[in-house]
Amino acid sequence: MFHRFTFTKLLGLIVAAGLVAGACGGGPAASPAPTAATSASAAPGALPNPELTSIRVGISAPTEPVQYAEKLADQLGYYKELGITSVTVTGFEGDGKALQALVAGQLDFFVGGSSTAISSQLTDTPVKVISMNSVLNTDGLYCKSTIKTKEDVKGKAIAISTFGGTSHGSALIAAGLLGYTSKDVVIKEVGNEGTRIAALKGGSIDCAVVGLQQDAAMKAAGLNLIVDVTKGGQWGRSGLMARTDFIQKNPNTVLNVVAAAVRAQNYMWTNNDDAAVKFADWTQQKPADAAVAMKAFPDYGLRSMIFTVEAFKAPQQVLSAVNPPVANVDLTKCFDTSYLQKLVDNGYYAKYSIPSK
Repeated sequence: MFHRFTFTKLLGLIVAAGLVAGACGGGPAASPAPTAATSASAAPGALPNPELTSIRVGISAPTEPVQYAEKLADQLGYYKELGITSVTVTGFEGDGKALQALVAGQLDFFVGGSSTAISSQLTDTPVKVISMNSVLNTDGLYCKSTIKTKEDVKGKAIAISTFGGTSHGSALIAAGLLGYTSKDVVIKEVGNEGTRIAALKGGSIDCAVVGLQQDAAMKAAGLNLIVDVTKGGQWGRSGLMARTDFIQKNPNTVLNVVAAAVRAQNYMWTNNDDAAVKFADWTQQKPADAAVAMKAFPDYGLRSMIFTVEAFKAPQQVLSAVNPPVANVDLTKCFDTSYLQKLVDNGYYAKYSIPSK
């Protein structure tokens, strides 16, 4: 399961750093169009030269396929093909640390949850999502053996990582799929996935949010899958983002980085076996484990990386429960899809046989 992001801790870090609430960044159409645009006579899919030839990318869940495209693009040499000759990709333990590095100017891009972009709008260093690796939470609501139906879940305690985090969102989605609200269940902060599973097996908690990749092990332990969270709609689980000021200053670089990531994302569909080999090398996982994870990715990954505002609505609702001002954030300020659209319009998607829908 991918790393959970503790939003309450992040907000504390932002306050401690002296960041003050500011106006949201420009909307999706506000970022300047890439300069040095290709002329009508240019070959389909041709891109302008990037302003920067060296970039730094942070990945908040480095052992998950859902955040792998941006590293795979480096392994496949796609950045270099586009004129970005030096690429440093660094793994982090969660969105909070990666965002800190981005805000401090130690990163140019990072891959993390859409919730991060939403929260950042309340600071003086807002970020925008420019492409999306996945818009699905791959969690399930698992309960102890005596809980078998949705009626059994009502009034029971559900373990999550932290309030405002992705597991909190999964718990609320699960409750909604069962026809309940947060008032019909008791949501408890317990800890990371391993801790939640231990609590569930030990009987100290009734139910827990656990990644579906653990399904066989959970059922073998006598635990019941009550609801599949992937059936509950979109959640901006993992996207490529950058500071708003960086995007405005380096539009050609942003376009090229998005292009490389989209092409690498598509590679995981067309060359899944080789992607698994490279994924194992990057994560130092056993080849067999990496192959299983990579084979599952197309079921929940977003091949085109093209997304809509829908990926931000559920995260906003969850965040506002722990930080009420988030409810007033204009979600259109949190992302910019113009770079993806340009790649569709100029023939880049068609050039590499990438589906745009």
